[in-house]
Amino acid sequence: MRRRPRDFPADSGMGRRMSFARRWRAQALGLVFVIAFLAVAVSVASTARAAPRPIEPAAAMTVTVVLDKSSYLSGDTASATAIVYRTPAPANYTYTWRVRDFFFRLLNQTANGPATFLYPIALSYTGTLRFDVTVNDGQGLVVGSPVQSAAVAPAYMALSLDRGDYNPGDTISAYYSVASHVITRPTYTYEVDDSAATVVFSGATNYTFFSFTTPNPSSRFYLFRVTATDRGNSTQALATIAQASGFVLGVTFDKPSYVPGEVIHARLALTARGPASWPSQFRWSLTIGAVTATAITTAPAADFTLTLPGGTGGGGIVLFASEASTGATAIQSVPMAAGGVGFWSTDVGGAPVYAIVLGLLFLLLLVGVVGLWRRTGGGLGGFRFLHRGTPPPPPEGPTHASAATPMSVNCRRCGKPIDLTTSRRPIEVMCPSCGETQVVT
Repeated sequence: MRRRPRDFPADSGMGRRMSFARRWRAQALGLVFVIAFLAVAVSVASTARAAPRPIEPAAAMTVTVVLDKSSYLSGDTASATAIVYRTPAPANYTYTWRVRDFFFRLLNQTANGPATFLYPIALSYTGTLRFDVTVNDGQGLVVGSPVQSAAVAPAYMALSLDRGDYNPGDTISAYYSVASHVITRPTYTYEVDDSAATVVFSGATNYTFFSFTTPNPSSRFYLFRVTATDRGNSTQALATIAQASGFVLGVTFDKPSYVPGEVIHARLALTARGPASWPSQFRWSLTIGAVTATAITTAPAADFTLTLPGGTGGGGIVLFASEASTGATAIQSVPMAAGGVGFWSTDVGGAPVYAIVLGLLFLLLLVGVVGLWRRTGGGLGGFRFLHRGTPPPPPEGPTHASAATPMSVNCRRCGKPIDLTTSRRPIEVMCPSCGETQVVT
């Protein structure tokens, strides 16, 4: 029996070779891809290392609204300014403004508005206005501001009194005025209430003042009330004034100014303001710099003697005074002159030294003038010619000397004698009194 040979596919070897070739090509392509990827990665990394990209700071912005007033009148124009702070640098901003009432109802919205926004308030509006703004920098930042509020009233009234307190019987004057776009021609009514809320004085006027005289005895305080009215609109102002009470502590000094190290004499005295209950004993305290003195008296006054600190400069030093029983205090500046205890700041017999020195200098000057007058030939006789007249000067021309001894001639100008010490002629001489020159033959 003959064995049948096996049948092998004719292409089996060829299939193996093709399968191996596919695998090799796939591996080669993968290797090329890996190498290319690594090359790209290395290139990107080297580029990044060569020129690193700068990191820009994040932009930030804040907005604040500032109003020109905290309160307005009806009919005013409100001004709101947006203050923008942006980092790292400013930009070109656009503003969107909003105005709301007290209940946040929108009254006005203005897009693309200016940095300073003007809002006309209606004459009929009263209450609260709320302002806010949204700012866009054009680079992606949009920021809103906090809300700023302002009160709006139809009128505001001013009221002042001519004094801070009063004594019974004093007259108090009240002055007032109205600022308003609504109340333009007001009429005024006023009243004065005492401490029991009783109306003790009232009236109506077109003037802007009135006066009230307090009775004697008076209430502890009075309330002044003034109302302005115009076409159904009204506003009012109040002011309270109290009766004078308590004590005033006064400080007086023995000199107008002092120098460091000098002794100061100060007197403290109490004065009652209005009805007062005086204590039986008074406890005083006086402080100048680091020096403090105390005293106890049974009278409402005390005298102190203190030495001013030696290191005090010019200008002044503050003095603190108090009286413990009444609670009165006083703060006063003591005038200080520059320098130490000086010769010029002392007195002799109650007269300042500088006045005595000036008097002595005047006497010395007077004695010097009299001596100079006598030395120049005037003497006491120099004053007599004022009563008998000045003798006429001799005639012009050469002057002939007298033959008498000693030889002398009279001055042609002043008439006084000129002594001649030589017999030589002609000779030119000069008057020792007036300086006139002349020729003697």
